[in-house]
Order: sequence, then structure tokens, then C-alpha cells
Amino acid sequence: MATVLLNFVSCVAFSEVFAAAAGYSQLRAGEVPNLCVLAAAAVLVQAVVFIHASGVVFGNERTERFFDLTGSLTFLSLTALSAQLRGGVGLLSSRQRLLCICVLVWASRLGCFLFARINRHGGVDNRFTAIKPDLSRFSRFWGIQGIWVFLTALPVFLVVSSPDKGPATLVGRDFAGMGVWLVGFLVEVVADRQKACWVDKSRFINTGLWALSRHPNYFGEICLWIGVSICASSSFVHPCHWVALVSPAIVALLLIKVSGIPLLEKMADKKFHEDPQYKEYKARVPVLVPWVGRAGNAPF
Repeated sequence: MATVLLNFVSCVAFSEVFAAAAGYSQLRAGEVPNLCVLAAAAVLVQAVVFIHASGVVFGNERTERFFDLTGSLTFLSLTALSAQLRGGVGLLSSRQRLLCICVLVWASRLGCFLFARINRHGGVDNRFTAIKPDLSRFSRFWGIQGIWVFLTALPVFLVVSSPDKGPATLVGRDFAGMGVWLVGFLVEVVADRQKACWVDKSRFINTGLWALSRHPNYFGEICLWIGVSICASSSFVHPCHWVALVSPAIVALLLIKVSGIPLLEKMADKKFHEDPQYKEYKARVPVLVPWVGRAGNAPF
């Protein structure tokens, strides 16, 4: 259990580095950045739910059923906490409210979708098959999810949790960012829906958006966080605030290099490696970016 505790403490410390960097202007003024509170809270939520998921305390079977749902609920709760740290929703600017809405809409939709999906699969997520028996490794994934939540929504938390010193009204950059967010959100929603409605589960999906990209949902995910970051940057008035642009970078890194594309590509290759239509599909359709992206075994 000491290793489990160390895992969560390490995740808090890692998040606090980015919180202090993005909130450096507050530190110089002798204040504790609100981001430091949010960084700790993001990991703390994971630790609390992990108490049940581990099965150690309550004697239940170790489970990953609530993993993705907890991530979504953390986005929702921290967005609300950000507004509260600012002084309440009534004090938020138009830009701050818009950013909050983007996170609330996205997290609510994705959380419900992922929770319904894992329930259809009996509460089992293949990502955790080899990890779950090792309590330390299992806890590490929960702690990392806290880091992921905090860094992904860092532009929103930064702008919402402190007075908005950007332009008093929405400007061109805000509208451009919201346009990118909307495109990304719609692509992700449509791609998820098309795959959920795919009837022949014994074959790979190659219609709709999946005819343009092998992972259109991930493309939409990256785009929407780029959009959020563009909009939030209208309120970046101190050089340290630009640290928050780690958000779309961390999303892209995780999806392209860690838990997204590599895992799914490996599973698809194993399942359909003898299917000539799959080989043709993989050689022709871009991995991530529709039309202009690289196909075949390219990472993205």
C-alpha cells in the first residue's frame, strides 16, 4: 500500500509543477495559485474512487468499470471548482463561461458514452487485463488519469479560476477557437456513433468518417482541445500562461503514442491480419488526419 500512496503523491507533485509554472505570476505576488488547488484535487478524486476500484477496503472484486466515468466526472467537478475559486458563476466573463460550457458538454457526452460502452462489455476494459492484478500498476493508471485531466483542461482552469484580463468581449480568436472546437466535437460524436452502430462486429469499420481516417474520433478529440486552447489564449497576458498550451500536446501524445492509436492498431492487426480488404484499407486510409495524413504503419 505504501507504493500505491507514493504513486498518487508522485502524480500530485508532477501536476503541481505545471500548476506552479502556469500560475507563476500569482506566486511572484505571494499568492498560492488556484491551479495548485485544482492539480491536487484532480488526483485526489482518482485516489478516492480507487479505494473502491482496488477492492482492498470493501472486499469487492477489483474493477475498472468506473475508470473512464471518473475521468469525466473529474473534468466536470474541477470546472465547477474553478468557477467557485473565481467567486462563482456570476463573476465569470463571456469567455470564461464559454470555455466552461465546452468542457461540460464534452465531458458529459463522452462520460455517458464510455460508461454505457463498458457496461455493455460487462464492466471489462481490455486495457486493464494485464495491469489489474498488480495493485501498484493499477493505481498508477488512476493517478496518471488525474494528471491527464488537469493538463488537458489546464487552459480552461487557468482562465476560469482567476480574473479574466483578456479583451472584455469575445474577439476573432475566440470565435476561431470555438469553430475548431465545434468541428472537433462533431467529428468525435459522429465517429463514436458510427462505430457504435456498426452491425458486423466481426469486420473492421470502413464507412462514413472511418473511410477517411482509421481513428476519426481521436482526430476530433485533438482538434477540440486545440480549439479550446486557441480561445483560452485570448486571456493569456503573462508569458507563464502559455505553459497551458501543453494541453493539446499532451492529448495528441497520449492518443498517438501511448494508449490510443498504438493499442487499437495492434488489436486490429492481430484480428484482421489475414483479411486482404483490411490490408488494402490500412495501406490507403490515413491513420489520423483525413485526406492528407499518412497511411500504412505510420504513427499518425
